[in-house]
Amino acid sequence: MRAEAALAIMLLRGREVAMIFADVRLRGVMDGIDLAREVKLRWPLLPVILTSGLPRARVGDLPLGVGYMAKPWQPLDVLIAAKQALSSERR
Repeated sequence: MRAEAALAIMLLRGREVAMIFADVRLRGVMDGIDLAREVKLRWPLLPVILTSGLPRARVGDLPLGVGYMAKPWQPLDVLIAAKQALSSERR
């Protein structure tokens, strides 16, 4: 999915979204970091986790409060990260 499409969904149905999990590299005008930045500006309490095959040091600066998960990961890793992100955002 393109970042612009994800942002459009958030604008229409944002209350139904519990978390954003996106790749750093997305097709389109916005990349995953742009999407995370925009989401955190509009919905600061919504958990956002970005992923990439690049080492964290090569990804660049992430917006405040955005998590990072290096590839490869297992589905259970994503579930654990989601649970942690959701529980930390509710505090």
